[in-house]
Amino acid sequence: MSSQDLVVHDRPGQGPTVLALHGMSSTAEVWADLEKRLAGQHLVAPNLPGRGPSRDVPARPGLQGLSDVVLQLAAGSLWAPAGELVVLGHSMGAFLAPIVARRLVDAGFRVRGVLLLDGGPTPAPSFATNPLVVRSLFTLVALRMRSQLSLRAPYDAVDCLTRPTRLGLLAGLEMPVHLIVASHGAGPDKPAFLSDAAIAAGQTVLPRMSWERIDATHESMLGHPALAEAVTMLS
Repeated sequence: MSSQDLVVHDRPGQGPTVLALHGMSSTAEVWADLEKRLAGQHLVAPNLPGRGPSRDVPARPGLQGLSDVVLQLAAGSLWAPAGELVVLGHSMGAFLAPIVARRLVDAGFRVRGVLLLDGGPTPAPSFATNPLVVRSLFTLVALRMRSQLSLRAPYDAVDCLTRPTRLGLLAGLEMPVHLIVASHGAGPDKPAFLSDAAIAAGQTVLPRMSWERIDATHESMLGHPALAEAVTMLS
């Protein structure tokens, strides 16, 4: 496995570096609006293994495998361990972000803040979060999107949606953690991905996590001005 094979969008700018981790079936392109709003700030957005131009990059299944590649990227980058970062994740990336942030701190990086977008706390249990259902659904999604999404997607989805939250990895650290959640799910007529109860459960694991809910869908939230405002606050 080599992160040299990873396709990474690296927009030069001032620090702290924003390390942006995209969602399950998306790519680094989803950060285009945020990049414009953060004019002049260094933004690093990897296309994670199994997705888009990094579809065939090998990594262990699940979030730990994705974090391996992100840590290799950080270790070999110009933003040396003395640099400062804000770790940002949307959807799958928000479940990945606590793992990455913890490992970055352990590797000597200074993480100034963590921003989670519609992910991080475990969703409330439902039929849709049954592991067999999740695996079947994302197998179909991966087959339908085979040119852009590999068959690692079902493993990553099960790890995100059915495992206990990784927020506890941040409990012993001091950086602020902020969660922004959308008021709607996949569409304006769909319920929110994270309920208030799911967020409250996440706060029992990480009491200092602040949060807000914005009027957007799971995807349209990526164009909301609240994201750039939160990154600036954490920077």
